Amino acid sequence: MPLGPLVIDAHVLQWSVIGFGLFVLVNLMQRMRADDAQAFRVIAGSPTLIMAIAVGTLQSAINYGMMAFNPSFLIKTYHLSMKDTALQFGLLSAAMGIVGPLIWGPLADRLHRRWPSSGRAMVALFAMGVSPLLSFWTYLSPDPATFYWHFALYSLVLTGWMPPLYAIMYDQVLPRMRGITASLYLLTMTIVGMGIGPYAVGLISDATGNLTHAMLAMNVVAVPIVALMLLIARRCARDEAGLLGR
Repeated sequence: MPLGPLVIDAHVLQWSVIGFGLFVLVNLMQRMRADDAQAFRVIAGSPTLIMAIAVGTLQSAINYGMMAFNPSFLIKTYHLSMKDTALQFGLLSAAMGIVGPLIWGPLADRLHRRWPSSGRAMVALFAMGVSPLLSFWTYLSPDPATFYWHFALYSLVLTGWMPPLYAIMYDQVLPRMRGITASLYLLTMTIVGMGIGPYAVGLISDATGNLTHAMLAMNVVAVPIVALMLLIARRCARDEAGLLGR
């Protein structure tokens, strides 16, 4: 990749940007420890919060990896025009991104009232565990019309992890710390999820020559996600009860 008079390897540049982002993340935690020791103790002392950030980051790697290549997938697989892809897929994605959380958020709160120890975690676990299976059903569709119907259900399930996971994270900190918690999560999720997800799909696609298989291969990340969500479901109530102690 030319950069002025220099030529930099694209992979080196990619990992350099990710590395710089992680350096910024470490500096943020160090600054928090120095300026707001209480917030640092509360955040760093909650295994549930750390695992929730890790889960959201891993899930974002799947989401960003697949979503970044959806237009290319539709054009290449179903021979759609760029105009049709932008209009049809864009509108469907936007609609499901709005409708999904409006359904899953209230449902997660309702289950949390019934099962305070694991209600929300079970909703996120369902969404993160079932959506990879639905992705195969969706991305192996024989025609674009079938793909869009399958994608609507897939997206509806997929969006179910976001509302409960945010609620779990915010329950682990004091109200005044929710802003820095959100910033920490979004920074981590963006650096790792966006930095590695699309990059990994591109590498696999180049190596195999098959974009569809490369996108679906990202679902292997669902294995550690499900394992972490099971741990969160078991201990989120205990860590929340220890908030004041931290």
